[in-house]
Amino acid sequence: MKVEWINPFIRAANHVLGEMVAFEHSQLGRIEMEEKPYTTEEVTAMLGVSGVLSGSVLLGMTKEVAERIVERMVGETTPIEDLLGESALGEVVNMISGSALRFLESAGFSCNITPPVVIRGKGAVISTMERQRLVVPIQFPDAVFQLSVALRQA
Repeated sequence: MKVEWINPFIRAANHVLGEMVAFEHSQLGRIEMEEKPYTTEEVTAMLGVSGVLSGSVLLGMTKEVAERIVERMVGETTPIEDLLGESALGEVVNMISGSALRFLESAGFSCNITPPVVIRGKGAVISTMERQRLVVPIQFPDAVFQLSVALRQA
């Protein structure tokens, strides 16, 4: 997996989570390659990628972090199980994917990204179809996100 495929998602997540949701001063944790199926966090947003690149991108977090995102987007405490909460989280992930798409396009990778699917519940197994995943922890002082990218050139 090439770094130029992954950096757009890291940049987009940092930008959107920093600017739109007010998580500041991020740093990357230890980056690892994984081949086993993905096991979901308490809340995981999943995107499909097609075009020059194909595969999936997953953004996992604790329920507490997801609800803080929702609260900052909606302006009030809203459970992630509520339709408004799930919709607000999906919108943040849409902003991340839209930004990543622009970064990919500017790097010469013409792709489409599906709307996010929000999965609630820890421990669901998602197969990335024998593709390696690059797992990038994005750490903020008060939140950690697990960004997993499983892409290949189509």
